[in-house]
Amino acid sequence: MQRSRMTAPPVVCGVDGSEQSKRAFHQAVRLARALDARLDVVMAWQPSTSMYDAYFPNPARAPKVVAAGILDDLVREEFGNVQPEWVTVHAEPGHAGKVLVDASHGADVLVVGSRGLSELASPFLGSVSLYCTTQADCPVLVVRPEKDQKSTKESRS
Repeated sequence: MQRSRMTAPPVVCGVDGSEQSKRAFHQAVRLARALDARLDVVMAWQPSTSMYDAYFPNPARAPKVVAAGILDDLVREEFGNVQPEWVTVHAEPGHAGKVLVDASHGADVLVVGSRGLSELASPFLGSVSLYCTTQADCPVLVVRPEKDQKSTKESRS
């Protein structure tokens, strides 16, 4: 029996706009095509806690709007102006690790970058990728940086 893209479990990919998450997204696209699966691209966002934003809100800089813009740019870079029907994108409020683990329930695989926008956490994995590998019900693919990126970062230390 052949899998149907619309009924098969999806590939879920977490992104944050970082170069690592872009690499993870490209790998997730390849994997979804190989598995003939849907691709759900998820970005978590946090509400602003800035007092400035409370008194002088700027709707164009709202975290949810910024997240949606990053997702749109990412998909446009990969597919051009026409998003395939098998790709869905959504921005969800909350801690990135929890949002991604929740989104990955029932997925074939969760794809994340080894590091995101934050350089904190362990020397090997970022806090979100570490959380996902220990909490997700499905297999987690952690996409490592290219050798060039890794050696450039190490030379700055």
